Amino acid sequence: MDQAHDEIRAAGGDVICVFMYRAEPTRNFCRKRGVDLECLGDPDREAYRAVGLGRGGLSEIASPKVAIGALRAARHGAVAGAREGGDARQMPGTFVVADDGKVLFAHYNRDQSDNPKIADVVKAVQG
Repeated sequence: MDQAHDEIRAAGGDVICVFMYRAEPTRNFCRKRGVDLECLGDPDREAYRAVGLGRGGLSEIASPKVAIGALRAARHGAVAGAREGGDARQMPGTFVVADDGKVLFAHYNRDQSDNPKIADVVKAVQG
């Protein structure tokens, strides 16, 4: 999402990332990697539960497709669940939420590597 931030902002939206870590480790993680997005910590995973993001099983976290994505991310220092309080089984998602709280787009990852197409996110922001 960081690479598409300008495109999403041009469409009238913004990006907020929610991580399962405390606020300070989350902020440090984003700063260290030069992430130009608002990064929030949610160590109790209340936001995850609120939108119905649960924990994945073996097929969601350990398939060949996931392994390739994890190796790519690890080269950049991102290892799922590697931080204190992390959970590699926590499933991610992407949501577009209007100012009035209405969910305009919801993508629940089928596995850890299943991210939505940026074009779909931008279209939801525009729509």
